[in-house]
Amino acid sequence: MKKSYQKISPSLIIATYNWPEALELVLKSALEQSIKPFEILIADDGSKKDTKELIEDYRRKTGIPIRHIWHEDKGFRLAEIRNKAIKAAKGNYIIQVDGDTILHKDFVKDHIKYAKKGQFISGSRVLLNQKFSEKILKTKDFNFSVFTRDARNKHYHLRLPLLTGIFLKPSQDINKVIKTVRGCNMSFWKEDLLAVNGYNQDLTGWGREDSELSARLVNMGLYKVNLKFAAVQYHIYHRESSQINLSLNENILQETIRNKKIAIENGIEKIKNPPRFPKNYITAIIPVYNEEKNISEAISQVLWADEIIIIDSYSTDKTLEIASRFEKPKIIQRKFDNFSSQKNYAIKQAKNDWVFILDADERLSPGLKNEIINKSNNPGDYKAFWIKRVNFFQKKKIRFSGWQNDRVLRLFNRNYCQYNGKFVHEEISCNNKTGVLKNPLLHYTYDTYEQYKNKMFLYSQIKARELSKKNIRPNFFHKYIKPAYRFFYHYIFKLGFLDGKAGYIIAKVNARGLYKRYKILEKLNRQNNTT
Repeated sequence: MKKSYQKISPSLIIATYNWPEALELVLKSALEQSIKPFEILIADDGSKKDTKELIEDYRRKTGIPIRHIWHEDKGFRLAEIRNKAIKAAKGNYIIQVDGDTILHKDFVKDHIKYAKKGQFISGSRVLLNQKFSEKILKTKDFNFSVFTRDARNKHYHLRLPLLTGIFLKPSQDINKVIKTVRGCNMSFWKEDLLAVNGYNQDLTGWGREDSELSARLVNMGLYKVNLKFAAVQYHIYHRESSQINLSLNENILQETIRNKKIAIENGIEKIKNPPRFPKNYITAIIPVYNEEKNISEAISQVLWADEIIIIDSYSTDKTLEIASRFEKPKIIQRKFDNFSSQKNYAIKQAKNDWVFILDADERLSPGLKNEIINKSNNPGDYKAFWIKRVNFFQKKKIRFSGWQNDRVLRLFNRNYCQYNGKFVHEEISCNNKTGVLKNPLLHYTYDTYEQYKNKMFLYSQIKARELSKKNIRPNFFHKYIKPAYRFFYHYIFKLGFLDGKAGYIIAKVNARGLYKRYKILEKLNRQNNTT
């Protein structure tokens, strides 16, 4: 486990204001962590002398650096004091909590475990009731029981590492992000906070500073991850703060969402003209036919692109109706002949040299967007980039079955690359230097057996027409030996049996699709002979 943490130096920031009794419990829990923070910074919004004395006392008790970041009490200025602590932090990863939240012993460990480039983290909190809060403040004892009756939301008390990974769902849905964020339990890469200039200091008084920051991080391309059954913390009861400025702060939040703001002027640094990210001279192309279930999410994945082209093969469902709700996409309809020519046609319509192809059933993993932008802006000698693909079948991740080494050439300079003319399983032809991106595409293939079978049957028809034009004559080997080998290839040689029922279905449908291909080819050849 320790090896995973070596590259992360976590700075734990604790925000406080004139409640040293609660801060003492938080500090005590911070020093008892199974993985110790690199340093502890107390972001103090203007507390009195007793808080300073408490911090100095704890400095003497530990070898962990504890720094007191303080400014004068001029009202509720949480955004500003957090910015000062973030700027002062020497670690490369920021974990922030409030001075009224006691930490589970594995709190820091959990945040570090799920820290990944391209995302930030938010957790939940157990709300302790007033009676129990008063008791632990008096006794300084916070050994919590799983079966405690002293909290309103006891299920947040459970730390179940085996379940945490199952419920990890990185999101860029900005409305969901701002509703579920908890500033008392968050973590970020420091470089990401600096890129957006930290918290917006125009927000004063209680409320929305964490949501506004999160919105800008999402606008920058990061994903938010909610930690469930991990990073447990216990909130000490107190009366709610005044919400007198809430409506003003809400207006600032909505303006950030509406204008897709990233960096702000009044943040960690006073910046008259906040830095903007380099323009994304990329055209994203989404080929579609009857993709009403996927098109909205697919478009949302590439709204950052300079141009979006949807090449539609005359869909008969609501695909175009849904797509037209977005302002950005340029919709082109073209009668389908084969996959290569359809995509090559769309590529010719692009106004940018760099093109990114996204199928409607694919999603970008955290970090892939930024990597695409960076590589297209600074490609070096490369003219195209391979992207690894993680495949899902019936919502289950497929680890074998011949899909484990899947990769596709989807980011390329159109002046040097084009599709090779294959009717099915078309590929980009590029005779120049190609690279490989680190972050994968997530490919959600088929929800049902019938969907997969029908798609493979369509491929069989198209491939049969291609073979017919090449005057291929199928024989016993093509119709029976090749399909049998295809089944064994996927199920045995490529370890499809380890994927369970899904692996069997993949092997079976691939074999049957190959058999269908040559049966259709046989039929086409007979028709050609009679004409």
